[in-house]
Amino acid sequence: MGQKPHNPFVSLSVKISRCLDSLRDRKICGLDLGRFVATPYAGSHGATGSQAAPYRGLKVLLEDVPLSSEDSFIDIGCGKGRVLAYLAGINAPCRITGVELNPEVAAVAKSWTAGFSNIKVIEGDAFDLDYNDYTVLFMYRPMETDAFMDFIDMLEKTLRHDITLIYYADGQSGYYLNGRSGWKLIRRREIQKAGGFYIHLETQRYSIWRHYEKKSER
Repeated sequence: MGQKPHNPFVSLSVKISRCLDSLRDRKICGLDLGRFVATPYAGSHGATGSQAAPYRGLKVLLEDVPLSSEDSFIDIGCGKGRVLAYLAGINAPCRITGVELNPEVAAVAKSWTAGFSNIKVIEGDAFDLDYNDYTVLFMYRPMETDAFMDFIDMLEKTLRHDITLIYYADGQSGYYLNGRSGWKLIRRREIQKAGGFYIHLETQRYSIWRHYEKKSER
């Protein structure tokens, strides 16, 4: 059987929301960041394609995580930099970093962020970074489940301080953190509509976690 068609009203609302996102991209970055780019690293790294998170969804998520000048934020699998653009647009006071495996996509993020002194884009493998340099980690499902599990295992072995993890579209692999020692679920919610528009064709889920050093309970 074929996939059930989407509600026409929802489809139109999502289309309008994406058009407004494109306008916001151009205002902040000078170019549209919304086009999906397939990844050549699915087999070798378990990576997913580059897909831009909707601005209205980011507003909902990041309002739950106040950022200060003491924070260092990293978007893991930043793509062309929509999350970085959102933070630039609200004048987030923290240091902002994106890491992107696909050189084609990373080049776009590097090009428009060059004029922002507090934003840095790293072209490379997220598994090669030291996350002790960051306090807030963001993921818009940049990797498949097996790779995500390996990433979490790596974090647990290497982190020496507490971090916050924001996981957007966690429906496929967010279960891996459920009840896991050292992780505390701060919030988990479903999202399809925000700011007066449908932003996803299907309901998505996000979660916000705290990971505590040495798995201490606080």
